Amino acid sequence: MNARRLLRGSLRAELVSNAVLGVALPAAVAGGIVLFLFTYHLDVIDAGVDRGRQALTREIARSELALRAGGTARQIDTFLISRILEAKIWASSRLVVDAARSAALRHRAEGLTSASIENVERRFPTRKTLGLWPRADSHLRQQVAGSPYFAEIFFTDRNGFNVAMTNPTSDFVQSDESWWKNAWANGASVGGVEYDESAGVWSVDISIRIDSPDGKTPLGVMKAVLAIEAVQEIADRAARDVSAGRVIVATGLGALIAEPASGHDSQRIMNADIDLRKQGAPSTRASFDGDRTGFAVGREWLTGYARTGGREVYARTVGGFSGLDWVVIVQKPAAAAHEPIAALRAIEDALRDWRLILGLAFLAMIALCTGMAIALSAVTARRYASALAAVREMADRAARGAPALPPVIEEPEEIVRVSNAVHRLSGRCDPFPQPGDAR
Repeated sequence: MNARRLLRGSLRAELVSNAVLGVALPAAVAGGIVLFLFTYHLDVIDAGVDRGRQALTREIARSELALRAGGTARQIDTFLISRILEAKIWASSRLVVDAARSAALRHRAEGLTSASIENVERRFPTRKTLGLWPRADSHLRQQVAGSPYFAEIFFTDRNGFNVAMTNPTSDFVQSDESWWKNAWANGASVGGVEYDESAGVWSVDISIRIDSPDGKTPLGVMKAVLAIEAVQEIADRAARDVSAGRVIVATGLGALIAEPASGHDSQRIMNADIDLRKQGAPSTRASFDGDRTGFAVGREWLTGYARTGGREVYARTVGGFSGLDWVVIVQKPAAAAHEPIAALRAIEDALRDWRLILGLAFLAMIALCTGMAIALSAVTARRYASALAAVREMADRAARGAPALPPVIEEPEEIVRVSNAVHRLSGRCDPFPQPGDAR
């Protein structure tokens, strides 16, 4: 019985191991190769998608946002140049020229030109002009009323004394102001964004020298206060064209001029506590350190930026003016920029899911093949072991001299042959021959 178990166990172990090696191992190797190739190509696809996303991101930032920022900056330059030319036309009108010339004579006659600025200001604590040129006052008010951009206009004579105005000014004498000196020396001057108290708006000052008709004699300076609401309107129009994005116009020092997203909140415009160079997103800060036009790619925002024109843009209009050095920033969420490849990313995610499903399917197939191989090998080993045990039992009976009938074995053929051979051999070795047996 022990020999039978040993035989059965040895044969079963041999068959099972051969089945596992012959069935499960090839299946595992084939599955591993397929998974490796699938994973490799999936990684290739993933790398391609990443490269495509990066290229698309940079292309959107460059071709869409940077170009839009440049277009908005040019609109601001065009608008400002038009306003400067408009102020020049006003400063060259015959009524303004005559008033500035006659005012200089009258101010001298009043003894103002020989008095200090302090004494003149004390003499006119509330009234800031002599009030002798009402036609000039009316002319200026008509210009402001007819213009949707200017909040205030006034002009002085050659001494810097006020001649005519649309709004009361804080001083009678302007010759000690930097804008007056720049315009007197250079013919024109454009200031930065400041709050004009007399007009009550954030504005840019456009100062134009009043010259005689022949252009040889300077007669005074006209100052036109240009409200920045028009610049904010330009930013609003640009923002409407940037889906899910935002537009910002700031000074070169990082102060806000226009911010459509906040409705140009008065608490934020030109607020000294808001410095986009330090407080903005990384791509926003890059707008102040780069070239005149460019783009930056951040994790949250794609940014295109452009600076307003410099000296070369304003040379024909305002000689010596170096430009405003404003920065137009156009931004779009990085997530929105990736929408065109969202479908490709969904396909990639689906492929990743299928890789997991395929891996699990291969494991299940290997486990099923292994189980079936073990089960079939065990059944086969048991059948073979039973056949061999019957042959062995026949041989043992023959060796003891007992009658040994051949067992009924139909397969396998090799064991049938062994059984027949043992039976024939047992007949030849019969120790108790029957009468008539040949010797």
